[in-house]
Amino acid sequence: MKRLGSVILLFLAASALFAGGSGEDQVILRVGSSGISMDAMAIFEDNIAEFEAANPGVTVQWDSSSGDDYQFAGLPALLQSDTPPDIYFEWGGARVKNHYLDGEAMDISDLAAEFKPNFSTSSWGGFEYDGAVYGLPLNQDITIQMWYNKNLFNELGLSVPTTYDEFINVCEVVKAAGKTPIVMGNADAWVAGNFIGLFLYRVAGDDKAEAIMNLEPGYSLADPDFVKALQMAYDMGKAGYVNADMNTLGYEESFIPMVNGDAAMYPLGSWYPGEIEAIGKDFTELGHDYFMLPPIPGGKGDQKSILGLNTGYMINSKTEHKELAYDFMRLMYSMDSQKRHSLEGEGNVTMIGANDTSNPVVAKMVDDLSTGGVIVAPPDTGYDLEMAFALYEAIAKVFENVATPEEALAAAEANIAHLRK
Repeated sequence: MKRLGSVILLFLAASALFAGGSGEDQVILRVGSSGISMDAMAIFEDNIAEFEAANPGVTVQWDSSSGDDYQFAGLPALLQSDTPPDIYFEWGGARVKNHYLDGEAMDISDLAAEFKPNFSTSSWGGFEYDGAVYGLPLNQDITIQMWYNKNLFNELGLSVPTTYDEFINVCEVVKAAGKTPIVMGNADAWVAGNFIGLFLYRVAGDDKAEAIMNLEPGYSLADPDFVKALQMAYDMGKAGYVNADMNTLGYEESFIPMVNGDAAMYPLGSWYPGEIEAIGKDFTELGHDYFMLPPIPGGKGDQKSILGLNTGYMINSKTEHKELAYDFMRLMYSMDSQKRHSLEGEGNVTMIGANDTSNPVVAKMVDDLSTGGVIVAPPDTGYDLEMAFALYEAIAKVFENVATPEEALAAAEANIAHLRK
Protein backbone atom coordinates (compact mmCIF):
# COMPACT_ATOMS: atom_id res chain seq x y z
CA MET A 1 0.00 0.00 0.00
CA LYS A 2 1.44 3.31 -1.13
CA ARG A 3 1.44 6.31 1.17
CA LEU A 4 2.50 9.98 1.17
CA GLY A 5 1.49 11.12 -2.26
CA SER A 6 2.92 10.83 -5.71
CA VAL A 7 6.57 10.28 -6.31
CA ILE A 8 9.06 13.10 -6.35
CA LEU A 9 12.60 11.85 -6.56
CA LEU A 10 14.53 13.55 -3.85
CA PHE A 11 17.97 13.00 -2.49
CA LEU A 12 18.33 16.06 -0.33
CA ALA A 13 21.57 17.65 0.79
CA ALA A 14 23.85 15.75 -1.56
CA SER A 15 25.42 19.01 -2.70
CA ALA A 16 25.88 20.10 0.91
CA LEU A 17 27.82 17.06 2.00
CA PHE A 18 30.64 19.09 3.46
CA ALA A 19 28.67 22.13 4.54
CA GLY A 20 29.09 23.14 8.17
CA GLY A 21 32.25 21.17 8.83
CA SER A 22 35.14 19.19 7.44
CA GLY A 23 34.77 15.73 5.96
CA GLU A 24 36.08 14.25 9.21
CA ASP A 25 33.62 15.87 11.61
CA GLN A 26 30.63 15.99 9.28
CA VAL A 27 27.67 13.96 10.53
CA ILE A 28 24.99 12.79 8.11
CA LEU A 29 21.57 11.91 9.48
CA ARG A 30 19.79 9.79 6.88
CA VAL A 31 16.02 9.55 6.45
CA GLY A 32 14.30 7.10 4.09
CA SER A 33 10.73 7.32 2.85
CA SER A 34 8.42 6.49 0.00
CA GLY A 35 7.50 9.15 -2.56
CA ILE A 36 6.26 12.33 -0.92
CA SER A 37 3.99 15.07 -2.16
CA MET A 38 5.65 18.42 -2.76
CA ASP A 39 3.56 20.04 -0.03
CA ALA A 40 4.63 17.46 2.56
CA MET A 41 8.25 17.65 1.48
CA ALA A 42 8.21 21.44 1.87
CA ILE A 43 7.31 20.92 5.53
CA PHE A 44 10.11 18.40 6.00
CA GLU A 45 12.56 20.73 4.23
CA ASP A 46 11.72 23.42 6.77
CA ASN A 47 12.32 20.89 9.54
CA ILE A 48 15.69 20.08 7.98
CA ALA A 49 16.72 23.72 7.67
CA GLU A 50 15.82 24.43 11.31
CA PHE A 51 17.58 21.28 12.50
CA GLU A 52 20.78 21.91 10.55
CA ALA A 53 20.90 25.52 11.77
CA ALA A 54 20.68 24.28 15.36
CA ASN A 55 23.25 21.53 14.79
CA PRO A 56 26.33 22.86 12.95
CA GLY A 57 28.21 20.09 11.21
CA VAL A 58 25.11 17.93 10.79
CA THR A 59 23.46 17.37 7.42
CA VAL A 60 20.11 15.66 6.98
CA GLN A 61 19.97 13.55 3.85
CA TRP A 62 16.42 12.53 2.85
CA ASP A 63 16.05 9.72 0.32
CA SER A 64 12.69 9.11 -1.30
CA SER A 65 14.25 8.09 -4.60
CA SER A 66 12.71 4.60 -4.66
CA GLY A 67 9.22 6.12 -4.83
CA ASP A 68 6.52 3.52 -5.43
CA ASP A 69 9.09 0.73 -5.02
CA TYR A 70 9.94 1.77 -1.45
CA GLN A 71 7.54 -0.59 0.29
CA PHE A 72 8.78 -3.84 -1.21
CA ALA A 73 12.19 -3.10 -2.74
CA GLY A 74 13.43 0.37 -1.85
CA LEU A 75 13.39 0.15 1.94
CA PRO A 76 14.91 -3.36 2.14
CA ALA A 77 17.70 -2.19 -0.16
CA LEU A 78 18.30 0.92 1.95
CA LEU A 79 18.43 -1.05 5.19
CA GLN A 80 20.93 -3.51 3.71
CA SER A 81 23.12 -0.83 2.12
CA ASP A 82 26.39 0.60 3.42
CA THR A 83 24.55 3.83 4.24
CA PRO A 84 21.27 2.72 5.84
CA PRO A 85 18.74 5.29 7.04
CA ASP A 86 18.79 6.35 10.67
CA ILE A 87 15.07 7.14 10.43
CA TYR A 88 12.65 5.49 8.05
CA PHE A 89 8.97 5.63 7.12
CA GLU A 90 6.75 2.60 7.70
CA TRP A 91 3.19 1.39 7.65
CA GLY A 92 2.09 0.26 11.12
CA GLY A 93 1.32 -3.40 11.64
CA ALA A 94 3.07 -6.56 10.47
CA ARG A 95 5.82 -4.61 8.72
CA VAL A 96 6.82 -2.88 11.95
CA LYS A 97 6.71 -6.19 13.78
CA ASN A 98 9.01 -7.72 11.15
CA HIS A 99 11.55 -4.92 11.62
CA TYR A 100 11.37 -5.56 15.36
CA LEU A 101 11.93 -9.30 14.87
CA ASP A 102 14.76 -8.66 12.39
CA GLY A 103 16.56 -6.33 14.79
CA GLU A 104 16.07 -3.25 12.60
CA ALA A 105 13.79 -1.30 14.96
CA MET A 106 14.90 0.73 17.96
CA ASP A 107 12.81 0.74 21.11
CA ILE A 108 11.81 4.41 21.35
CA SER A 109 9.41 4.10 24.26
CA ASP A 110 11.13 6.99 26.04
CA LEU A 111 10.64 9.31 23.05
CA ALA A 112 7.07 8.09 22.57
CA ALA A 113 6.29 8.95 26.20
CA GLU A 114 6.82 12.62 25.33
CA PHE A 115 4.07 12.44 22.70
CA LYS A 116 1.56 9.97 24.13
CA PRO A 117 -0.42 12.56 26.14
CA ASN A 118 -0.98 14.57 22.93
CA PHE A 119 -1.68 11.71 20.49
CA SER A 120 -4.94 9.85 20.09
CA THR A 121 -4.83 6.47 21.83
CA SER A 122 -5.74 4.56 18.67
CA SER A 123 -2.86 6.10 16.72
CA TRP A 124 -0.29 3.82 18.39
CA GLY A 125 -1.77 0.62 17.00
CA GLY A 126 0.77 -1.21 14.86
CA PHE A 127 3.80 0.48 16.44
CA GLU A 128 3.76 -1.29 19.81
CA TYR A 129 5.07 -4.82 20.43
CA ASP A 130 5.95 -6.68 23.63
CA GLY A 131 5.27 -3.62 25.73
CA ALA A 132 7.60 -1.32 23.78
CA VAL A 133 7.09 1.37 21.12
CA TYR A 134 8.99 1.13 17.82
CA GLY A 135 7.70 4.12 15.87
CA LEU A 136 5.94 7.46 16.09
CA PRO A 137 2.65 7.59 14.16
CA LEU A 138 2.29 10.61 11.89
CA ASN A 139 -1.01 9.84 10.18
CA GLN A 140 -4.07 7.72 10.74
CA ASP A 141 -4.98 6.71 7.23
CA ILE A 142 -8.30 5.54 5.93
CA THR A 143 -7.12 3.13 3.26
CA ILE A 144 -10.32 2.73 1.24
CA GLN A 145 -12.72 5.55 0.52
CA MET A 146 -14.80 5.83 -2.62
CA TRP A 147 -13.48 9.05 -4.13
CA TYR A 148 -15.85 10.41 -6.74
CA ASN A 149 -16.15 13.14 -9.33
CA LYS A 150 -18.97 15.33 -8.01
CA ASN A 151 -19.38 17.16 -11.31
CA LEU A 152 -19.90 13.90 -13.18
CA PHE A 153 -22.33 12.67 -10.53
CA ASN A 154 -24.31 15.91 -10.84
CA GLU A 155 -24.25 15.74 -14.63
CA LEU A 156 -25.72 12.23 -14.52
CA GLY A 157 -28.22 13.05 -11.77
CA LEU A 158 -26.55 10.70 -9.29
CA SER A 159 -26.55 10.87 -5.51
CA VAL A 160 -24.09 9.29 -3.10
CA PRO A 161 -25.20 5.66 -2.66
CA THR A 162 -26.21 4.53 0.80
CA THR A 163 -26.85 0.86 -0.04
CA TYR A 164 -24.89 -1.63 -2.10
CA ASP A 165 -27.72 -1.87 -4.63
CA GLU A 166 -27.57 1.90 -5.06
CA PHE A 167 -23.79 1.63 -5.51
CA ILE A 168 -24.25 -0.90 -8.31
CA ASN A 169 -26.91 1.33 -9.87
CA VAL A 170 -24.44 4.24 -9.88
CA CYS A 171 -21.99 2.00 -11.74
CA GLU A 172 -24.67 1.05 -14.27
CA VAL A 173 -25.69 4.67 -14.95
CA VAL A 174 -22.07 5.78 -15.37
CA LYS A 175 -21.34 2.89 -17.72
CA ALA A 176 -24.44 3.68 -19.79
CA ALA A 177 -23.15 7.24 -20.18
CA GLY A 178 -19.96 5.91 -21.78
CA LYS A 179 -17.78 6.59 -18.74
CA THR A 180 -15.75 4.27 -16.50
CA PRO A 181 -17.58 3.68 -13.22
CA ILE A 182 -14.51 2.65 -11.20
CA VAL A 183 -10.91 3.25 -12.22
CA MET A 184 -7.88 1.61 -10.60
CA GLY A 185 -4.19 1.58 -11.40
CA ASN A 186 -3.53 -1.97 -10.26
CA ALA A 187 -0.25 -2.76 -12.01
CA ASP A 188 1.29 -3.37 -8.58
CA ALA A 189 -1.78 -5.31 -7.37
CA TRP A 190 -2.30 -3.47 -4.07
CA VAL A 191 -5.00 -1.00 -5.14
CA ALA A 192 -7.60 -3.65 -6.01
CA GLY A 193 -6.24 -5.78 -3.17
CA ASN A 194 -7.01 -3.06 -0.65
CA PHE A 195 -10.43 -2.40 -2.21
CA ILE A 196 -11.58 -6.00 -2.00
CA GLY A 197 -9.73 -6.39 1.29
CA LEU A 198 -12.52 -4.35 2.86
CA PHE A 199 -15.09 -6.70 1.29
CA LEU A 200 -13.33 -9.67 2.93
CA TYR A 201 -13.91 -8.28 6.40
CA ARG A 202 -17.46 -7.16 5.76
CA VAL A 203 -18.52 -10.42 4.13
CA ALA A 204 -16.70 -12.93 6.35
CA GLY A 205 -16.77 -11.00 9.61
CA ASP A 206 -13.82 -9.25 11.21
CA ASP A 207 -12.64 -12.10 13.44
CA LYS A 208 -12.97 -14.75 10.75
CA ALA A 209 -11.22 -12.63 8.10
CA GLU A 210 -8.35 -12.01 10.51
CA ALA A 211 -8.09 -15.72 11.31
CA ILE A 212 -8.01 -16.62 7.61
CA MET A 213 -5.35 -14.04 6.76
CA ASN A 214 -3.33 -14.93 9.86
CA LEU A 215 -3.23 -18.48 8.43
CA GLU A 216 -4.66 -19.95 11.60
CA PRO A 217 -5.21 -23.74 11.63
CA GLY A 218 -8.56 -24.82 10.29
CA TYR A 219 -8.92 -21.84 7.95
CA SER A 220 -8.24 -21.45 4.23
CA LEU A 221 -8.01 -18.58 1.76
CA ALA A 222 -10.55 -20.55 -0.27
CA ASP A 223 -13.16 -20.14 2.49
CA PRO A 224 -16.72 -19.77 1.12
CA ASP A 225 -17.00 -16.26 2.58
CA PHE A 226 -13.84 -15.15 0.78
CA VAL A 227 -15.25 -16.75 -2.37
CA LYS A 228 -18.40 -14.67 -1.91
CA ALA A 229 -16.36 -11.47 -1.48
CA LEU A 230 -14.33 -12.17 -4.62
CA GLN A 231 -17.50 -13.02 -6.51
CA MET A 232 -18.50 -9.39 -6.07
CA ALA A 233 -15.21 -8.37 -7.70
CA TYR A 234 -15.81 -10.90 -10.49
CA ASP A 235 -19.27 -9.46 -11.09
CA MET A 236 -17.93 -5.89 -11.25
CA GLY A 237 -15.36 -6.96 -13.80
CA LYS A 238 -17.86 -8.92 -15.88
CA ALA A 239 -20.31 -6.01 -15.90
CA GLY A 240 -17.63 -3.62 -17.15
CA TYR A 241 -17.69 -1.46 -14.04
CA VAL A 242 -13.89 -1.30 -13.78
CA ASN A 243 -11.36 -0.18 -16.37
CA ALA A 244 -10.37 -3.08 -18.61
CA ASP A 245 -6.67 -2.21 -18.28
CA MET A 246 -6.70 -2.01 -14.48
CA ASN A 247 -4.05 -4.72 -14.05
CA THR A 248 -1.61 -3.02 -16.41
CA LEU A 249 -2.41 0.64 -15.74
CA GLY A 250 0.29 2.38 -13.71
CA TYR A 251 -0.57 4.06 -10.45
CA GLU A 252 0.31 7.65 -11.41
CA GLU A 253 -1.42 7.41 -14.79
CA SER A 254 -4.61 6.07 -13.23
CA PHE A 255 -5.65 9.47 -11.85
CA ILE A 256 -5.94 11.06 -15.30
CA PRO A 257 -9.41 9.62 -16.04
CA MET A 258 -10.66 11.05 -12.75
CA VAL A 259 -9.44 14.58 -13.42
CA ASN A 260 -10.56 14.44 -17.06
CA GLY A 261 -14.09 13.39 -16.14
CA ASP A 262 -13.76 10.03 -17.89
CA ALA A 263 -14.14 8.02 -14.68
CA ALA A 264 -16.55 8.45 -11.79
CA MET A 265 -14.96 6.72 -8.79
CA TYR A 266 -11.59 5.62 -7.44
CA PRO A 267 -11.29 3.35 -4.37
CA LEU A 268 -8.27 4.73 -2.55
CA GLY A 269 -7.18 6.16 0.77
CA SER A 270 -6.92 9.50 2.50
CA TRP A 271 -3.86 10.46 0.43
CA TYR A 272 -5.98 10.78 -2.75
CA PRO A 273 -6.06 14.62 -2.62
CA GLY A 274 -2.27 14.67 -2.57
CA GLU A 275 -2.15 12.46 -5.66
CA ILE A 276 -4.42 14.88 -7.51
CA GLU A 277 -2.24 17.82 -6.51
CA ALA A 278 0.86 15.89 -7.58
CA ILE A 279 -0.34 15.68 -11.18
CA GLY A 280 -0.80 19.43 -11.28
CA LYS A 281 -4.50 19.72 -10.52
CA ASP A 282 -6.13 21.71 -7.74
CA PHE A 283 -8.11 19.24 -5.66
CA THR A 284 -10.43 21.91 -4.26
CA GLU A 285 -11.23 23.31 -7.70
CA LEU A 286 -11.96 19.85 -9.08
CA GLY A 287 -14.57 19.36 -6.39
CA HIS A 288 -13.89 15.67 -5.80
CA ASP A 289 -15.21 14.14 -2.60
CA TYR A 290 -15.61 10.70 -1.07
CA PHE A 291 -18.14 8.39 0.51
CA MET A 292 -17.60 5.22 2.50
CA LEU A 293 -18.44 1.88 0.92
CA PRO A 294 -22.11 1.09 1.63
CA PRO A 295 -23.09 -2.00 3.67
CA ILE A 296 -22.81 -5.35 1.90
CA PRO A 297 -26.04 -7.39 1.94
CA GLY A 298 -25.76 -10.47 4.13
CA GLY A 299 -22.32 -9.50 5.39
CA LYS A 300 -21.24 -10.99 8.72
CA GLY A 301 -18.84 -8.19 9.63
CA ASP A 302 -19.16 -4.65 10.90
CA GLN A 303 -20.74 -2.88 7.92
CA LYS A 304 -19.24 0.44 8.99
CA SER A 305 -15.75 -1.03 9.30
CA ILE A 306 -12.90 1.10 8.04
CA LEU A 307 -9.89 -0.32 6.25
CA GLY A 308 -7.10 1.76 7.71
CA LEU A 309 -3.82 1.91 9.52
CA ASN A 310 -1.34 4.18 11.19
CA THR A 311 1.76 5.33 9.36
CA GLY A 312 4.84 7.01 10.73
CA TYR A 313 8.58 6.91 11.25
CA MET A 314 10.88 4.46 13.00
CA ILE A 315 14.52 4.67 14.10
CA ASN A 316 17.05 2.11 12.93
CA SER A 317 18.39 0.07 15.84
CA LYS A 318 21.83 0.28 14.23
CA THR A 319 21.99 4.08 14.10
CA GLU A 320 25.05 5.78 15.58
CA HIS A 321 23.10 9.01 15.98
CA LYS A 322 20.26 8.18 18.36
CA GLU A 323 20.08 11.57 20.07
CA LEU A 324 20.18 13.45 16.76
CA ALA A 325 17.45 11.17 15.43
CA TYR A 326 15.35 11.89 18.51
CA ASP A 327 15.82 15.64 18.13
CA PHE A 328 14.95 15.60 14.43
CA MET A 329 11.81 13.57 15.07
CA ARG A 330 10.80 16.09 17.74
CA LEU A 331 10.81 18.73 14.99
CA MET A 332 8.97 16.49 12.53
CA TYR A 333 6.29 15.85 15.14
CA SER A 334 5.94 19.36 16.54
CA MET A 335 2.45 20.84 16.76
CA ASP A 336 3.37 23.39 14.10
CA SER A 337 4.53 20.68 11.69
CA GLN A 338 1.48 18.52 12.33
CA LYS A 339 -0.87 21.44 11.75
CA ARG A 340 0.86 22.17 8.46
CA HIS A 341 0.53 18.54 7.34
CA SER A 342 -3.20 18.70 8.00
CA LEU A 343 -3.55 22.10 6.36
CA GLU A 344 -1.88 20.76 3.21
CA GLY A 345 -4.35 17.88 3.03
CA GLU A 346 -1.93 15.16 4.10
CA GLY A 347 -4.66 13.14 5.79
CA ASN A 348 -5.69 12.77 9.41
CA VAL A 349 -2.69 13.61 11.62
CA THR A 350 -2.26 11.94 14.98
CA MET A 351 -1.73 14.92 17.27
CA ILE A 352 -4.85 15.99 19.15
CA GLY A 353 -5.94 19.46 18.04
CA ALA A 354 -3.71 19.57 14.96
CA ASN A 355 -6.22 18.62 12.28
CA ASP A 356 -7.51 21.46 10.11
CA THR A 357 -11.23 20.85 10.45
CA SER A 358 -11.98 23.98 8.41
CA ASN A 359 -11.11 21.75 5.44
CA PRO A 360 -14.38 19.84 4.85
CA VAL A 361 -12.62 16.72 3.56
CA VAL A 362 -10.29 16.58 6.57
CA ALA A 363 -13.22 17.26 8.91
CA LYS A 364 -15.13 14.37 7.35
CA MET A 365 -12.16 12.01 7.76
CA VAL A 366 -11.75 12.96 11.41
CA ASP A 367 -15.45 12.34 11.97
CA ASP A 368 -15.43 9.02 10.11
CA LEU A 369 -12.50 7.76 12.17
CA SER A 370 -14.16 8.78 15.43
CA THR A 371 -17.70 7.63 14.66
CA GLY A 372 -17.18 4.80 12.17
CA GLY A 373 -16.87 1.11 12.85
CA VAL A 374 -13.91 -1.04 13.74
CA ILE A 375 -10.62 -0.27 11.98
CA VAL A 376 -9.30 -3.30 10.11
CA ALA A 377 -5.87 -3.73 8.55
CA PRO A 378 -5.09 -3.96 4.83
CA PRO A 379 -3.82 -7.43 3.91
CA ASP A 380 -0.42 -6.12 2.80
CA THR A 381 0.37 -4.29 6.04
CA GLY A 382 -1.46 -6.26 8.70
CA TYR A 383 -0.45 -9.76 7.68
CA ASP A 384 2.26 -11.90 6.09
CA LEU A 385 3.31 -10.27 2.82
CA GLU A 386 3.57 -13.52 0.88
CA MET A 387 0.01 -14.37 1.87
CA ALA A 388 -1.14 -10.86 0.94
CA PHE A 389 0.37 -11.03 -2.53
CA ALA A 390 -1.09 -14.46 -3.19
CA LEU A 391 -4.47 -13.00 -2.23
CA TYR A 392 -3.91 -9.87 -4.33
CA GLU A 393 -3.00 -11.98 -7.35
CA ALA A 394 -6.26 -13.86 -6.92
CA ILE A 395 -8.21 -10.60 -6.72
CA ALA A 396 -6.54 -9.25 -9.85
CA LYS A 397 -7.39 -12.41 -11.80
CA VAL A 398 -10.98 -12.34 -10.64
CA PHE A 399 -11.53 -8.71 -11.62
CA GLU A 400 -10.18 -9.58 -15.06
CA ASN A 401 -12.42 -12.67 -15.22
CA VAL A 402 -9.49 -14.92 -16.13
CA ALA A 403 -10.33 -17.14 -13.15
CA THR A 404 -13.38 -17.77 -11.03
CA PRO A 405 -13.21 -16.86 -7.34
CA GLU A 406 -12.99 -20.56 -6.46
CA GLU A 407 -10.13 -21.16 -8.90
CA ALA A 408 -8.20 -18.04 -7.95
CA LEU A 409 -8.45 -18.62 -4.21
CA ALA A 410 -7.59 -22.32 -4.53
CA ALA A 411 -4.44 -21.31 -6.41
CA ALA A 412 -3.64 -18.70 -3.77
CA GLU A 413 -4.05 -21.28 -1.01
CA ALA A 414 -1.76 -23.69 -2.86
CA ASN A 415 0.85 -20.96 -3.28
CA ILE A 416 1.04 -20.27 0.45
CA ALA A 417 0.70 -23.86 1.68
CA HIS A 418 4.37 -23.88 2.72
CA LEU A 419 3.68 -21.05 5.16
CA ARG A 420 1.42 -23.36 7.17
CA LYS A 421 4.14 -25.94 7.87
